[in-house]
Amino acid sequence: MGRTFLHRVSVRPRHLDAWLALWPREVVLRRRHGYESHQAYLQPHAEPKLSWLYSHPDPDAGAAAWAADPEVVAHREAAASHVFGNLLIRPVRVELLRDRPELPGRTVCLRRYSIVGGWQEFLAIWRRIVDVRERHGFRCLFAVADEPRDQFTWAFDFAGGWDDLVAVQRAYYADPERVALRGVFDHMADYTLDPARRLDVSG
Repeated sequence: MGRTFLHRVSVRPRHLDAWLALWPREVVLRRRHGYESHQAYLQPHAEPKLSWLYSHPDPDAGAAAWAADPEVVAHREAAASHVFGNLLIRPVRVELLRDRPELPGRTVCLRRYSIVGGWQEFLAIWRRIVDVRERHGFRCLFAVADEPRDQFTWAFDFAGGWDDLVAVQRAYYADPERVALRGVFDHMADYTLDPARRLDVSG
């Protein structure tokens, strides 16, 4: 897989349709330069946020080829008016990556944590949490760690809509095995959770 990256950027209000029309081209251009797109999600904020996971076997060569391609330059110019200037591309360590098809009637939950108190201790608990979630019908999709910035990002999906999440999680949180893992909150200085729309990365 080489090195994996988490690419995040915000789309300007009322520009989502225009940006989505350009999105497939960016996926194709990344693939042209040796990037493999794994998964991508869009959080439906007032300023929708893209989280895109891709990898490259030789990231320095990939970055150089990407920067030198005039079609990439033209694409970035076309997209510039539709996004904010907050693009952040960070190398991450993959903790979980599962190729699971998108299914109707399921909603993706994207979660981001600010980690404190030691990564190994957090991950030891989180890996057990994954097993419990899976037993309760949640499908864990990906998880990546950005240790230098103490950021952990992961996603799962569940049957139902976003408004059903509290009810869907009730049995999961009552499971004695999950109750025993409440110490995970000792490692989360802050966290966010949002519904997310899965984007096509096939190009």
